[in-house]
Amino acid sequence: MTNHELWRALPEELREEFDALVGKGLNIQAISVLREKSGRTPPPSIHEGVALLDHRARVLGERDRPASPN
Repeated sequence: MTNHELWRALPEELREEFDALVGKGLNIQAISVLREKSGRTPPPSIHEGVALLDHRARVLGERDRPASPN
């Protein structure tokens, strides 16, 4: 499952909580919440959690960057 597919499969509340934790740098907590609340059996692996965390950190970083003047 790709990062995008996993992200889309997660409940909205979990996505918001995961992003909030990632934004605060609480990476271990973010992966733990992902595994506990994903609703998947088996839950996402730690490897999948780290990959999703890296992906979301990049997305959130791009979102927070000010637009460059043209």
